[in-house]
Amino acid sequence: MIKKLTTLLLLLSLTVLWSCETDQVDEQQLENQAVFMSQIQEYCGHAYKGETEFITLGDGDHVLQDPELIMVLDEAACSEDEIRIPFYVDDDRSRTWILSMREHGLHLAHDHRYPDGTEHDDNMYGGWADAEGDETVQYFPADEPTIADRASRSINRWSVKIKPEEDQYIYSLYLSEELAYRAVFDLSEPYPTDI
Repeated sequence: MIKKLTTLLLLLSLTVLWSCETDQVDEQQLENQAVFMSQIQEYCGHAYKGETEFITLGDGDHVLQDPELIMVLDEAACSEDEIRIPFYVDDDRSRTWILSMREHGLHLAHDHRYPDGTEHDDNMYGGWADAEGDETVQYFPADEPTIADRASRSINRWSVKIKPEEDQYIYSLYLSEELAYRAVFDLSEPYPTDI
């Protein structure tokens, strides 16, 4: 009986210690994510031009191959808990990245619209930030709703990187851990948000 009680107490102690360690990791991740968001918020109030730096999507004629790219960080779309970033591809203004801090951490969603403003059939896909990110970069593996909507996206992992020292914002898509797309935006030359 004493041996069983000792074993039970040992298991209970290990569970409590593991739980505390997990909470500490979670708290650090949340802190990193909050700092990451605040660094992006520093650039709110302006639009920024970018370019496709790398792409293996399509057969050389993908819409993201060589367009003019603009991201808009409108002051009205930046709050402590959410940043909505319209992403223009030439004249196509149907895309918005949404970074939002929620109870369980940072989430990235892709909002796609038809020209009349209604939601695209394939909309709001994305994922939760994983444990690999830090204050300057966050990684978002496809979440369950995204995979349920389109199973092929189970291999998707997006990343967003902010490099204040180099005035760069970098958006990337990985497929099965291989880089498939990267867009780099120049934060050193702000433009009016009505660009």
